[in-house]
Amino acid sequence: MTETAAQPLTLYATAQEIPPDHRGGHTLGRDELVVEDLDYDHALEAARRGVPEGWRIIALRVERESVATG
Repeated sequence: MTETAAQPLTLYATAQEIPPDHRGGHTLGRDELVVEDLDYDHALEAARRGVPEGWRIIALRVERESVATG
């Protein structure tokens, strides 16, 4: 079995204010956090720590650097 080198990844987490109720009609703040790491779980935990009180993560996107082989 061969070991593969860890590939750097960039995790984009979209965070949004939690609405005060579910009736709708609220203007909610939205922001994107960007975390770079070698490990997905570490990147996700760092993103969660960056979400302010009263906000939540509503979307995640991950990009990995492509590594040339050959």
